[in-house]
Amino acid sequence: MLLSSRLRPALIMLLAAIVTTFVCLPARALADSPVEERFAAIVIDAQTGETLFARHADARRYPASLTKVMTLYLAFDALDAGRIKLADPVVISRRAAARPPSRLGLRAGERMSLREAMDVLVVKSANDVATALAERLGGDEAAFARAMTRKAKQLGLAHTQFRNASGLPQAGHFSTARDLALLGRAFLRDHPDDYAIFDQEQTVFRGRLIRGHNRLLARPGIDGFKTGFVNASGYNLLTSGVRDGRRVIAVVLGGRSARSRDAFMAKLLQASFSSLAIRSAGFELTVADLMAEPAAPQSYASAAPIQTSPLTIQAALAQAEPARSQGDASPTASEPSQLWVQVGAFRSKARSQARLADIVKRHPRRFGPRPRDVARIGGLFAARFGARSAKGADAACALLTAEGEDCLVLTE
Repeated sequence: MLLSSRLRPALIMLLAAIVTTFVCLPARALADSPVEERFAAIVIDAQTGETLFARHADARRYPASLTKVMTLYLAFDALDAGRIKLADPVVISRRAAARPPSRLGLRAGERMSLREAMDVLVVKSANDVATALAERLGGDEAAFARAMTRKAKQLGLAHTQFRNASGLPQAGHFSTARDLALLGRAFLRDHPDDYAIFDQEQTVFRGRLIRGHNRLLARPGIDGFKTGFVNASGYNLLTSGVRDGRRVIAVVLGGRSARSRDAFMAKLLQASFSSLAIRSAGFELTVADLMAEPAAPQSYASAAPIQTSPLTIQAALAQAEPARSQGDASPTASEPSQLWVQVGAFRSKARSQARLADIVKRHPRRFGPRPRDVARIGGLFAARFGARSAKGADAACALLTAEGEDCLVLTE
């Protein structure tokens, strides 16, 4: 027996990882997704700046506490310029103490170090600390907000304007998903050694443990940036992560809950990394293909559950052949005389038969019509289904591999 030359093992393994993530996004997660009038999302390649996915990316939105990423950007600018030191005091003014939640709760006149203020700003997203920090750096918060806007324009954030350092709703305070992604990219470029401040899930302030809101930091490869929420914005998230040496930056705005926002973001990141990996193998499969969203989504509040089956991805790949030069053309290989989809090998013939029956029960339409066979190979009994074509065998095997099952396409 020989492995089918058309199996493309590495690609099938990649598809399996993709499908495991995309087969069943819970209906509740999508039903609780962002609504159209506030929703926006984007993913960019951190190295090249290429847009990998965009929905309403240039529509004006409330950034909420994602604003604090710019506040911290300017704080690190001041540190790099020597205008301030981490040990310098930040005093809570009466105005800062009166800011609405989320807040640390210090009284007017109390002070903390700049280092403490920056950590609390990231983890607690404290609005009172944001105002105090703005006053320390800019003299007053309005002047600091003007400096934030000037820096935004310098960084190419063409549709962003700040009115405060915290992200609390205020007339004339707005941004876009694209601008916020560009801000994240600028932070990584201009303050690479300081980016780790966003990877904190908790901090300790004067013996008090403060836990953060960014649950995605617990996921492998996700390493920073910020959550945000005000009633006007919904649940927002700017995040970044690395897989296989490729970093992406993603923004989701307008979630109806933190949980649904996080679920959507996790799916978006997985699709982005998968798309990049598939492209590196010479295929074209976009993030939008993997997200299986319509080109112009109507309402995330009423959308049906996303169902992206292995066959959907197989069909997409069938249309996304690797680019070839003219000299690469070669005649199509003839189909083998017999193809098998092997789903296991056991010491007991009865166990092999039971394995085949279980797969047919779970996937009657895909495997029910196929011939079933138990072949003796040495001291084992191989459980396998017949296949008429290599393409059909690959698709069937991808379906099982996506469920964590062992599968091989064999010819004889």
